Amino acid sequence: MAALITLTGVSKDYVGGGGVVHALREVDLVIERGEFVAVVGQSGSGKSTLMNILGCLDRPTKGTYELADIEVGGRSNDGRALVRNHLIGFIFQGFNLLPRTTALENVELPLQYRGVPVRERRARAKASLAAVNLADRMDHTPNQLSGGQQQRVAIARALVSDPPLLLADEPTGNLDTRTSLEVLALLQRLNRELGITICLVTHEQDIAACANRVISFRDGRMVSDVRQATPHDAAGELAALPPPEVSTETEDAHDAHAHEAHAARSPVPWTAYLGMLLGWAIGMLVGYMYCATILGHQSAPVRIGFAVVVQAWLAARFAHSKLDHPLSTSQRLRLVTNYTGVELALIGIGVVVAVALNKLPRTIFADAHIGSIVAIQLLVVAAIVLARYLLLMLFSTKRPARREAHT
Repeated sequence: MAALITLTGVSKDYVGGGGVVHALREVDLVIERGEFVAVVGQSGSGKSTLMNILGCLDRPTKGTYELADIEVGGRSNDGRALVRNHLIGFIFQGFNLLPRTTALENVELPLQYRGVPVRERRARAKASLAAVNLADRMDHTPNQLSGGQQQRVAIARALVSDPPLLLADEPTGNLDTRTSLEVLALLQRLNRELGITICLVTHEQDIAACANRVISFRDGRMVSDVRQATPHDAAGELAALPPPEVSTETEDAHDAHAHEAHAARSPVPWTAYLGMLLGWAIGMLVGYMYCATILGHQSAPVRIGFAVVVQAWLAARFAHSKLDHPLSTSQRLRLVTNYTGVELALIGIGVVVAVALNKLPRTIFADAHIGSIVAIQLLVVAAIVLARYLLLMLFSTKRPARREAHT
């Protein structure tokens, strides 16, 4: 196999108040394409410094570093950033996910930095999440995911740009045994099936045992380089573990919480606004007919009451046709405020146009009672907004299916 990484006489020195610290000393290392390498060592052994140099985050003080036949050790910061963005994927112990964005948006981020068009990066991000078995969690934010799922999102983000090299810095440090094996099994699968070169830094020997090659560091020097013909199979060890002690109730509660949080963040479907508009027109017509035939005289409050009820019912039905859940509290609030805001803006524009066309007297704005009129109108609008929200809450309540009702 061709060499992907070649270090020749690489040293790294740091100058501090206590003198010069020799973090790496004359390291010669070749890593071939398709290898799974674990770099082990205690704190201060130089493994983290090696990771920084391999990841183009730092430059060696002496020696050369070639990545994919490109000499990167002596490049400028911008030059190393370009190489890093195209050839290296990073996986960190702390996941480093943006907390307020979905898994899909987190995975898209490297492609966004590259300027990849929206449609292409969205498709590639979805494929990357599917590769780590998270296709059903792409709309979840990090706080809705377990630690293992967050690390898999981080792996998907590292994979999305199709890098030849994955650098994993203590990727299982924050995970329990079962979740650590899940992550290691995933890394082994990516290495074996996709041929991705993986360099994993760890201080745990049982983690390193899953790699095909283990390189040990001490005091900045490479002290051993062992190839393992039969590395531990993480998937097999995972299957041998006893089932997790998590009750079905706990899992259901977690899924329900995640579902509710996702529903709260979902946009209001456009059909809900259409339902509000059509419902107002239909309700006003029904109210007009009711006043004419039953009451014998027209009543604005009655017509408005019919309109508010019908539009809330239609909006809830139309929204449910587009969603797999009823409108959430956040969605109902956004629907009512957005619709009413646009409604008031259109009324305001209509009044200004009517005055400009002399359809209304200009003295309407100079009326001594204009303040009282506006206050009364605002109270009416507030009452309508509250009624819309409460009716939406009533009509958005999820009812049991017809078959379940008979059982």
